[in-house]
Amino acid sequence: MPRPKTRDDALKDQVLTESISLLESGGAIAVTARRVASDAGTSTAAVYELFGDKAGLVRSIFFEGFARLAAELAVVAPSDDAHADLMSVFDTTRRFALRSPMLFEVMFARPFTEFEPGPKDFEAATQIYSEVIRRVAAVLDTSETDPTTVDAAHALVALDRGLIAAELSGTLGRSSESVERRRNTALTAIIDGLCTAQDRS
Repeated sequence: MPRPKTRDDALKDQVLTESISLLESGGAIAVTARRVASDAGTSTAAVYELFGDKAGLVRSIFFEGFARLAAELAVVAPSDDAHADLMSVFDTTRRFALRSPMLFEVMFARPFTEFEPGPKDFEAATQIYSEVIRRVAAVLDTSETDPTTVDAAHALVALDRGLIAAELSGTLGRSSESVERRRNTALTAIIDGLCTAQDRS
């Protein structure tokens, strides 16, 4: 009889889960093949067989981060208030980042020297940008393919990432009230400015 397959998708998911847990508890330096294998109850050979190498493991973490955020954004239902709907996307992203700061860093920064995302890897963020683009189009009353819409969405995502990074580093404010106020001031000012510019065009 053939030997039972143990290095399957279930083990791969387990290794990925343990990798993200190690990442959040100990940072990038904690994610080693040996430590991941030990926490997942398997061998380093199995880890390499499942992911190819360290870069392959980190790439899977990178994709998993975007998949998790996309799933959270997918349940943010639109309402009659386009501005509030757009802000809800950024609020959801912020909550995700505060809950999983190291995973967020893998998605938007480069804490691992072994992995440098290429053009194909960045397709993982497509759902995120698509959701923002939809909400921006509703605010500006433009089409989702309008260059103004796409440019505004990318600029807003970059701004939100910067605000989140500042909050995580403790430089956005000393109290939750000041952080909220400064986030809302920055995002609202840009959104209102985009709306004004669109009205003038």
